[in-house]
Amino acid sequence: MLLGKSRLEADAARLAALQALERRSMGCIACRLRPGCTGVVVAEGNPAARLVIVGEGPGREEDRVGRPFVGEGGALLDRILASAGIGRDEAYLTNTVRCRPPADRPPRPDEIGTCTALWLDAQLALLRPRVILSLGNTATQHLLRTRRGVASLRGQWFGLNYDAAPGEAEQALLMPMFHPAYLLRNPARTPGTPKALTWRDIREVAAVLHGEKQPEHVAQLVPLDMDGQPGLF
Repeated sequence: MLLGKSRLEADAARLAALQALERRSMGCIACRLRPGCTGVVVAEGNPAARLVIVGEGPGREEDRVGRPFVGEGGALLDRILASAGIGRDEAYLTNTVRCRPPADRPPRPDEIGTCTALWLDAQLALLRPRVILSLGNTATQHLLRTRRGVASLRGQWFGLNYDAAPGEAEQALLMPMFHPAYLLRNPARTPGTPKALTWRDIREVAAVLHGEKQPEHVAQLVPLDMDGQPGLF
C-alpha cells in the first residue's frame, strides 16, 4: 500500500513539474525564432502516455492555433496512428523546436541545440516514455546524434538513453518514421513507397507499444564524432 502511494505521489510530482516546464517554455525568447512567429507551440497530449511523438517544428497552421500536428499533416498523422489502433490520446506530441522558422525552413543547429537543451531533454526526463517516434530528419538526427537521414534509418528500433533523474538513467525505444508533411508530398501507396513503408512501421510500433511483441533487434549507431572514420581498434 505504501509503495503504491509513493508511486502515485511521484507521478503527481512529475506531472506538476511537466506542467510547470510547459508554462515556462511558453515565454521562451532564447533563440532567433521567437520574434518571427505568433507564439510558442509547446506540446499536446497525454502526459502519462507511453508514446511520445517528436516532429521538426510548428508549421503555419500550428503557429496559428498554438497546437502541434494540426492541419493536413496532423490529420494524416491521426489517420496513420488510427490505422494501427493507436489513438491520439495515447500519445504526447511535441517538436524539436517550439517556434515556427521563417518560411518553414529547417531549424538551424544552434536553434535546435538551444530549444532541446532548454525544453525537449527535460520533457523526456519527466515523461519517461516507453516508445518515441521521431518524425523526419530533424528530430531523428537530433535524437540519434547522427547525420544520416530518416530514409536510411526508418523501420529500425534504436535505444535512446535519457536521464530520468540525477543518477537515474532510462532507455526508450525509438523508431524513426517519415514526417507526415513528406508523405503529403509523396501520396503514392504502391509497395516500397514512403506511405507503404510507413504503414509497415506503424504496425510494428503498435505491436511493441501494446506489448504484443518485443523488438527483434535494437540497432546501435556509430557516435557522431566517429561517423565516417575508419575502424581504428
